[in-house]
Amino acid sequence: WLRDSKRLLRIKDKAVKYYVNKDQCRCKIFLNGTLQIERVVKEDSGKYTVTVYQDNGKLEAEEDTMFIIQGERHHLRRACPFSSFSEPVPQPILSGECMNKTVSVKCEVKQ
Repeated sequence: WLRDSKRLLRIKDKAVKYYVNKDQCRCKIFLNGTLQIERVVKEDSGKYTVTVYQDNGKLEAEEDTMFIIQGERHHLRRACPFSSFSEPVPQPILSGECMNKTVSVKCEVKQ
């Protein structure tokens, strides 16, 4: 995975290699190649590129997707008719997956 042409991390033979500081990246990769970014901030915006190789090292696919974060975390609130019960929205977890030249992005919140 790359962000704005800078290597973030890769998975090969079930081993993950980070090219950036793991804590600053706040990202991880799953065995299926899905990239997950935790505690998303505006600075995570950019062009993300995933490259997939076959077992023999031959290029199988490469896809780019623009990921744009808008708004500030402290401005996000749950919709609640009673302001005294409003709480900050939990930090979402965004992940993307590329299969058969289709990119899927998933956003979830742990409550």
